[in-house]
Amino acid sequence: MSTERWNDDIAYVFFIDRIFLRIHGVWPLQTQTLFTRIRWGFCLMALIMIIPYLMLDLTSSNQNANINLEAILLVVSVMLAIMKHLCIGLSQKKLNININGAIDDWLSVKDDKETRKIMKEYAYKARVLTLMLLYSIAGCFSAYVLVVLFKNLKQIFFTDSNLLDANTTNWILLFPCDPLSKSITGSQYVIILAIQLVQAVIGCSVLFIKSSFFFNVTMHLAGQVEVLKNKFQTFANKPNTEANYRKKFIGLINRHSKLMEFYQNLEDSFNFFILIELVIVTIMLAFIGLRIIWCLMENNYIEVAKNALDVIIYLIQLMIYTYAGDLLQRESEGIFYAIYATSWFTLPLTLMKDMHFAMMKSSIPFRFTGGKFFYVNRATMMFIFKATYSYISVLRVALLTK
Repeated sequence: MSTERWNDDIAYVFFIDRIFLRIHGVWPLQTQTLFTRIRWGFCLMALIMIIPYLMLDLTSSNQNANINLEAILLVVSVMLAIMKHLCIGLSQKKLNININGAIDDWLSVKDDKETRKIMKEYAYKARVLTLMLLYSIAGCFSAYVLVVLFKNLKQIFFTDSNLLDANTTNWILLFPCDPLSKSITGSQYVIILAIQLVQAVIGCSVLFIKSSFFFNVTMHLAGQVEVLKNKFQTFANKPNTEANYRKKFIGLINRHSKLMEFYQNLEDSFNFFILIELVIVTIMLAFIGLRIIWCLMENNYIEVAKNALDVIIYLIQLMIYTYAGDLLQRESEGIFYAIYATSWFTLPLTLMKDMHFAMMKSSIPFRFTGGKFFYVNRATMMFIFKATYSYISVLRVALLTK
């Protein structure tokens, strides 16, 4: 991509995404070189190598249910990060079309204040969510690392030095692995901690940036749909010749077809991942809800606070996909009503008939799906809440009857 096409407006939306995705080797506009593929493969292997720590911790015999559930949450998060990384990596060609289309849109509205205002509104929403995710994940990750380091330093400086050996010191790792933490020396712990720190940074950045990237591209598409809707609604307001009417109408129809292509690229790239994400979020919210009930019964309010934070993180992930899908659906449905609301009765008869076909085409809104099984919108979020509540109720009854 030439530097001339990357201006301040485009950077306002995609600058953060571009930095992280280039590091991960999956930025759609970058040239696919050997070094790029090495970065992509390194990130993938770093994520995959987290799983052995967690599986070893899960299979250890001396772990209680609360700790096992925490390990399960980490396993799920790592699996989601791996799927997000693969999803973007395997869909770069289609996403390349969308990003280039977004760049063309920003370059074409330098003198159109009305369209630019609409695009800025959607870009602002995307940027706010991106920064919110970035700061929240950076804050949570920093706090978690500091807690781990503090607990280990406490063991070193406030424990008798004669007791600090591989058989008695229980080193705390970023990714819990009870059998390993009890069988390593201090120097080995430093090496493993450094490796896990790199893995954790990659995992957190993948979870953050892939969701942010999906939201940003979808918000831009929703903004373009609103721009098209406004143009459909006003294109027949001023008297004109039949040739000019038809020229404008054909331009709007072609633009609608182009937006349909952008939407289909996003749908093909993310529909399977959205399915897995929403199913896993539903199940994990149920387990976390059960764990909160369990901790409340034991008056363990610290664990309740930690689990409440997990719930917030999963709800944010859920909101990203359902809100973006619902907004895009509502804006695309508005095109149908915008065509009907235009001054169609002033148009030539032949063009009126063409508008009827345009309304038929626009009556099918842009809707993201979860693996082609269900639509992703606000109704989906409410269904997930109901399903989660039902699972928690069943698990709670099963827990209390034991």
